[in-house]
Amino acid sequence: MSAYQPIDIKPSYGRKWLTNGTNNANYRVYKDAYDDSPTNASIINSFVNYIYGEGLEDINGQNINKYISEEDVLLICQDYKTYGGYAIQIIWSVAKKPLRIEYIPVYKLGVNLNDNYEIDGFWYSWDWCNQYRYKPAFYPLYDGVYKGADLEILLVRRPTPEPYFPIPDYLAGIPWANVEGRLANAAKHHFINALGVLTVINYNNGRIHEDDEAKAQAQKVRDDITGTENQSKVIVAFNDGIETAVTVDQLSPPELNQQNVFYSEEAERKLIVAHSAPPILFAGSTAGNGFSSNADEIATATRGLYRENINPMRKVIIRGLNQVFSVIDSTIELDFKDFDEETRLENTNNTSKANSTNLSLLPTDENSEEVDQFDEATKQAQAQLRGSVGGVDSILAIQASYVAGTTSYASAIAMLNLIFGFNRLQAVRLLGDPQPAENNANETPIS
Repeated sequence: MSAYQPIDIKPSYGRKWLTNGTNNANYRVYKDAYDDSPTNASIINSFVNYIYGEGLEDINGQNINKYISEEDVLLICQDYKTYGGYAIQIIWSVAKKPLRIEYIPVYKLGVNLNDNYEIDGFWYSWDWCNQYRYKPAFYPLYDGVYKGADLEILLVRRPTPEPYFPIPDYLAGIPWANVEGRLANAAKHHFINALGVLTVINYNNGRIHEDDEAKAQAQKVRDDITGTENQSKVIVAFNDGIETAVTVDQLSPPELNQQNVFYSEEAERKLIVAHSAPPILFAGSTAGNGFSSNADEIATATRGLYRENINPMRKVIIRGLNQVFSVIDSTIELDFKDFDEETRLENTNNTSKANSTNLSLLPTDENSEEVDQFDEATKQAQAQLRGSVGGVDSILAIQASYVAGTTSYASAIAMLNLIFGFNRLQAVRLLGDPQPAENNANETPIS
């Protein structure tokens, strides 16, 4: 790894256990990057929500909540994205079968190695920095075979050459998460200091030579002027003469505000790149605005996010859980359920078992005519109409006409396409699901 990386990737060896850095310090680096950086925390939280969706389920309809709770699944997703892996504890029944799966924080675990330097168990401590108070306890590695222990632990990591500990996929962005944290801390202290007023009180020709007496007199002056709870700063100086009075000079770095803005925006951009996140979905201050310019781009970016990031993460998470569920019940097939609006409006088919993404939102009619391509002049006129107040009013009128049943769903789609230049995906977003009124029930939507 690069020498500029702010973590020690070499495992730290203890008396009986191996930790991820000294006392699992590397996990603390990942946690600090989450706590201190708004951009990093926002991206991680969004990824976790995408991964979890509507929750984990058995596609055959069996209830899996009796084996693992929804909260534990959500915490598993959170640890996987934050730390690059997750850990679960498997509780065995008296019948020598896994009875329950529960989440356990991966950052509280050290590993135990056998004579072949392979993991054969884990050490758990509530706080590795205080091992004398929270003495580590050993638990064997889960491998699907009952070995006499009522509780075993399984560690699941994202693919990495690191032999023992997980590494998050955004590792290269951690320095920029630290930049955001330092900028926030500097801004906080600047704000606090700006609220206070610096007061200098000079005693000329009244120097006190005894240090203790001078300190007591200075403190009395401060208390009399500002009180003990005031934020103002007071300097009390005893001088031999006015020419030796205290002066206060303040030096500020040039163009500090411009530098802070640059580093803040650059940190945001670098973190988005480090997470391989589509900028249009995650950019904050660097994002543009527009009424209809990016609706199809958002849909395309969402499909790419599922294909390149979310589905691969889901597969690793499910592969680890299947090591336990295959012993519990081999008929259980796990998968994450997507959000209902994703499935209904975009039909993205974004399950972890999907091989492709389908954007067909409406039934196609083989006899329907293809919409002619517009020339550049027409496209410019349509764009101006979409952005005008009259254009927005006209769109609202089409929506109201469709809801009232005066206009059919197919006609409304056609008007939005021909008059305003919306493609079908954008038109569907504007109209919602095809729910025609009674007199339009037999209409067939155009493609």
